[in-house]
Amino acid sequence: MIARGAFARGLRLTIVLAFAVGTKLMAVQASLPVYEREVFTYSALGRRDPFQPLDVGEQEGPRFADLTLSGVLYNPEIGSVATLTDRRTGRRYRAREGDLLGEAQVERILQDGVDFVIANFGVRRRETLWVRRERREGREGG
Repeated sequence: MIARGAFARGLRLTIVLAFAVGTKLMAVQASLPVYEREVFTYSALGRRDPFQPLDVGEQEGPRFADLTLSGVLYNPEIGSVATLTDRRTGRRYRAREGDLLGEAQVERILQDGVDFVIANFGVRRRETLWVRRERREGREGG
């Protein structure tokens, strides 16, 4: 009987302590400030996301302003290849029609130039890079 009584008192004490701890925990939670966070959604509709950094680094490709057209392997039957050089890093790129180099997409490869479509901040423009004229004249003349 003593064991039963001690067990009952222990159980009662455990229940009372659990209730006291639970009540104290609810009181502490009630006194804590509640922070509500403002959430923004952005519908790009073809525009650049203003929450992304402007300088995305080399993982996205070269900047169009840094590209120089080094040469063109022109063959309309099997597909032409343009060789471009990044003046800033010295890295070379080979591109075919439809390839994307950073923000510039190769639209058409000509015998001595490449037409690009560049998308900057949601604005699309067309640019053409030409093989440097003095390099072409130097080969022809000598």
